[in-house]
Amino acid sequence: MNPRPVFHLISYMIMVLAMMMAVTLGIAWLMDDPSHTIRGFALSTGITLVIGLILWELTRGPIELTRREGVGIVVFGWLTAVILGALPFLFCRTIQVDHPVDALFESISGFTTTGASVLTNLEERSHAILLWRAITHFLGGMGILVLVVAIIPFLGVGGMQIYRAEMAGPSKDRLTPRIASTAKLLWGVYVALNLALILLLKFGGMSWFDSVCHAFATIATGGFSTRTASIAAYDSLYIETVITVFMFLAGLNFALHFRALKGDVLAYAKNAEARFYLMLWLGACLACTADLWLRAGREIGSAVRGAFFTVTSILTTTGFGTDDYNQWPALSQVILVLLMFVGGCAGSTAGGIKNIRLFVLLKKTTREIRLFLHPQAVYHIKIGGRIIEPAIVGNIMVFFFIFVMIFTFGSILMSLYTEDLITAVSAVIAALGNIGPGLGAVGPTENYAHIHPMGKLVLSLCMLLGRLELYTILILFIPNFWRK
Repeated sequence: MNPRPVFHLISYMIMVLAMMMAVTLGIAWLMDDPSHTIRGFALSTGITLVIGLILWELTRGPIELTRREGVGIVVFGWLTAVILGALPFLFCRTIQVDHPVDALFESISGFTTTGASVLTNLEERSHAILLWRAITHFLGGMGILVLVVAIIPFLGVGGMQIYRAEMAGPSKDRLTPRIASTAKLLWGVYVALNLALILLLKFGGMSWFDSVCHAFATIATGGFSTRTASIAAYDSLYIETVITVFMFLAGLNFALHFRALKGDVLAYAKNAEARFYLMLWLGACLACTADLWLRAGREIGSAVRGAFFTVTSILTTTGFGTDDYNQWPALSQVILVLLMFVGGCAGSTAGGIKNIRLFVLLKKTTREIRLFLHPQAVYHIKIGGRIIEPAIVGNIMVFFFIFVMIFTFGSILMSLYTEDLITAVSAVIAALGNIGPGLGAVGPTENYAHIHPMGKLVLSLCMLLGRLELYTILILFIPNFWRK
């Protein structure tokens, strides 16, 4: 890997971060935040901008990217973003300077759109800090480096290597022949959904500030709220319904949204993964509704409201809460835990294994059973009428195996830093799947402040692994990666 072009392109990302910090600084001043908050964001902005400019100056020169450089840009870019993103939490005194792991955890949780938090009493926090948490979701949702891909054509640099390394899913949809144009279109759809949700939430009674923060958290499937009780604090069926719809949309492939906006309204129905996602979502919602109604004794309206919002929040890995599912019947809890593994569709802002991978694995299982009965037969794995190449199937099987192994090893490590198995296991899958709340002591009414610092570092690594889909991080441990 050649470090010079890697860190030159990262310098542009750092300057984007500095610009967003400057915007937050302006909001802090306009909303009359405490003076230490304004000073904290001013210092964070200045440090970030200076680092970006120095790095840009030291690494100027011709740029050629191979796949190694693309992976390096994504990995080191994300590490740089989460470190610099932690500065406002420290300098604004939101988190004490002697707890840097907490600040790093909050930053990683924001950028990876996990939504796990160490902060309490959110209503007492400054507007700037709450907005910064939402902005980390906004930048991390579609991918801050995909944004860089959209703005770097003037450098004469191809962005496919970055795009391939950062976008989620086993395949990367190209909407146009030029990858920079694809990145712009995806970000355009992303921004449009955010604007639509902001207006709908404002219409439902939220303030402009809360509408912006919750829209950023919803479309990015992040889950950071401005209220300690999350969406439950509003006690509004309208707000819950609107956010449920947009969480569901955020869990779909954004390429489908683009095609639908271009006039192909049947794009969703024609996509096999979208149909599988819909059936899985609807089946889980109905199962949890029945369980809450029949076994928990809730009224049918309350059961429907709680089940549909919570299932959508967990499946799309958003992590918003309106219900304490720690108190739900065992069947519903098992369903939610299984959904934590699945996540949304490839090409969405959601985390998890992704629906398309699960769909292929189910098809593979069916094929092997049929071959056991008819060994001489020839069966192809098809999705949407297209044959899935054996190499892709093999890649998905290896991904699933690595995911399960990391989950297992992470759970063993977390058992050293938590008091019970449920908390340890659910914290790891909530971090690896970029969900946020888990069960037990990290449930929807709790947070991660009580976790041991070493445990927070384990979960931070899980969040990065989940957001960058394992391979992008694990490849760093292969010696050949570092050779020119």
